[in-house]
Amino acid sequence: MDPATLAAPATTPQPLTAILILALGSSVVAGALGHILTGLRAGATIRRDRYAAAVKLLVARIEYPYRIRRRTSDDPEVLNALATTGHDLQERLAEIRAWISTESTVLSDVLDNCLTSLDAPFKQACTDAWNAAPIASAAQMNLGGFGMGNQQHLVTTMERTLTYRFGHRRLIPEFLLRRLFKQHGLLP
Repeated sequence: MDPATLAAPATTPQPLTAILILALGSSVVAGALGHILTGLRAGATIRRDRYAAAVKLLVARIEYPYRIRRRTSDDPEVLNALATTGHDLQERLAEIRAWISTESTVLSDVLDNCLTSLDAPFKQACTDAWNAAPIASAAQMNLGGFGMGNQQHLVTTMERTLTYRFGHRRLIPEFLLRRLFKQHGLLP
């Protein structure tokens, strides 16, 4: 045997080592990026669902006086069902408010402003609905001038502000977002 082969161990050539390191490193980086992107997508899905629930709740609050007014009797079961619906609305409202306040103080202010604007007409419409006699015929289901009037602007305000909680707009700092909402009339 040649003494030179005994003295020097076989080594991997330099270019092959570099290629192996790059391949392993890139798969680790790709895996980490994939994990991060999956987490971001999951977070956006949760936010989207929760904000959709907030808008749905706002609409349910607008519609609640109409449910009261369209009751067909003052029997205890009917009244109990309406009261339960009202209690559920209040509980969901508290939950949504708490979640939004932790997710975005600016959107919490927008929701609070929408609810404050809705509060007086809502209370008056509920009072009027409870004081009215139950509906006895199909023709009475047409309520004519009853209610709070058109409150769609509150739903639209909420929907417009929600677009700032997704994508690149989510990166806008809260103080700039508040200023932007005030400029566009979405906050007082």
